[in-house]
Amino acid sequence: MELFKQFLIQNFFLFCLALAVIFMVLRSYRSKRIIVLLPILVVSLAVLLSVIYFIEQLCRYDNNLVFIATLCCSLGFILRPLVLYLFMKMTITKRYILVTAWVLMGINAIVYILALFLFAPGLTHVIFYYENGEAILGPLFYTCHVLIGIMTIYFVGYSVYSLKGRHKYDALACLICGLFVGIAVILESLKVAEYLLNTTIAISCLFYVVHLYQQASIRDALTGLFDRRAYYYDVSKLENKVTGIISIDMNSLKWINDNKGHLEGDLAIQTIGKIIYDAIDYNHMDAYRMGGDEFCILITSSNDNAINRTIAKIKEELSKTSYSAAIGFATRESPTQSVDEMSKIAEKMMYDDKSSYYKTCGIDRRRN
Repeated sequence: MELFKQFLIQNFFLFCLALAVIFMVLRSYRSKRIIVLLPILVVSLAVLLSVIYFIEQLCRYDNNLVFIATLCCSLGFILRPLVLYLFMKMTITKRYILVTAWVLMGINAIVYILALFLFAPGLTHVIFYYENGEAILGPLFYTCHVLIGIMTIYFVGYSVYSLKGRHKYDALACLICGLFVGIAVILESLKVAEYLLNTTIAISCLFYVVHLYQQASIRDALTGLFDRRAYYYDVSKLENKVTGIISIDMNSLKWINDNKGHLEGDLAIQTIGKIIYDAIDYNHMDAYRMGGDEFCILITSSNDNAINRTIAKIKEELSKTSYSAAIGFATRESPTQSVDEMSKIAEKMMYDDKSSYYKTCGIDRRRN
């Protein structure tokens, strides 16, 4: 009973974190920005690992239950890298990193499965065994810590590399989470604290879910692009770094809404938004839906060729649909030229393109 009381006290913070993450994620099921399943799996496995550790503590002092203690310990060290992997999968899309993590988890699982099924002193002593209720650690016991350390280094390295991109705030959030996990692994390996990783990953998961909420608040709900508020904020922060602007305005949206309905109009906007999202280089560009059928791309540290390639790609993909859009752009011609001045030049070119489209098609622009 005393051990159970200690278990509840030691893991109270973890339980609160898990419930907070599950509540927040379930409340956000309508948001495409938040993957519902992965955060719930991460915190649920973290709680499960604490339960497994509690059972192992109960059984390790009874000679008749030593195998169950070995089973729980081995299962715990097999699952721990999986918890980290699932968290990494929330933030990392690079296939080679995820495949490497699977390989490391496979090696880790083999080591602890050997400890479980090759239940003989000559073999298990290399990994771990129990003697009078105390766990005697062999040289391979720290396999889990080493492999989790390698996975964490991958995670932190990926985050640092991503900081140079335009998604630097996403990368910074990942880096902070990676550092949390890395510190927990080091403290556990040095025996400063036991099973600290479970709570740390739950904290990191909550932190990242909150970050996603914050990101969702500055994104357009229909297209997933940044919204007008984000545009003005970025312009205020990047005024001297913006080297160009692309202005895009959909053609004939009013006709689509009037003749096919607003749902079809929303689909058209979504389609163009996706085309823009796929076309830009997010190391140097960010896309915004300014409102209605108007879009804008801010460009930093890029050249005219990159702008022309982006516009060409947008036009190419638009040609594969039944929609069209007018496009204009401007580049910084002098250090003193403001973003507003570039925006006016881009918009004028865009409106000229739109007028040419309606004139060529013989359409009355005022009615479309």
